[in-house]
Amino acid sequence: KSVFQGQTFCTGRFIQHTHQMFYSFLASLVLCISQASSFSTLITFDVDGTLVSSSPGWEMGAHGRSFTHAVNSVLMKNDDAAGGTIPQLLEKHEFHGSTDGLILMRLARKMMGESFDKEDAASKLDLMMDTMYQFVSKCNDDEVRKGIAPLPGAIQTLETLASYDDVAFGLVTGNVEGIARRKMHALGIYDAGAL
Repeated sequence: KSVFQGQTFCTGRFIQHTHQMFYSFLASLVLCISQASSFSTLITFDVDGTLVSSSPGWEMGAHGRSFTHAVNSVLMKNDDAAGGTIPQLLEKHEFHGSTDGLILMRLARKMMGESFDKEDAASKLDLMMDTMYQFVSKCNDDEVRKGIAPLPGAIQTLETLASYDDVAFGLVTGNVEGIARRKMHALGIYDAGAL
């Protein structure tokens, strides 16, 4: 249960959505394991802070801009609505280390003020995340890479690990799945062969 400014922030639908995402992840993991050749070890990597570092300006990259785009498009019904960047609208502890879904909810609350309806926003969370993905998927690699880079040694480590036949690899992240994959592609991390 998350708490935001002394008020319960999660709704039943948001919690249900989180559980659905977790069970979807487990089902994908089981499918991956059952389809993989014989392996004895599974290694998973987070994206942000494990494989990828962020630098000032990350919020102007495709992923950073996709949040306000999604809130504007889905909840405010105005693609050109005033917004701002995540660091301008939220305190660092409100987005750093959070899932994209939670960031969307916090951002919507901040951007919409009194008109924010948490039940409505929670019911449209999947649509907002799909809108984020669609936004990022239309961006070129330079826009996706803006403000982010592979952490030193990440690609070389993945290249070394890719040579092991008995190890399977995966991403575990709070990013929208398609956005995480897009970031890995744009940064050349997929080229390492492990993921």
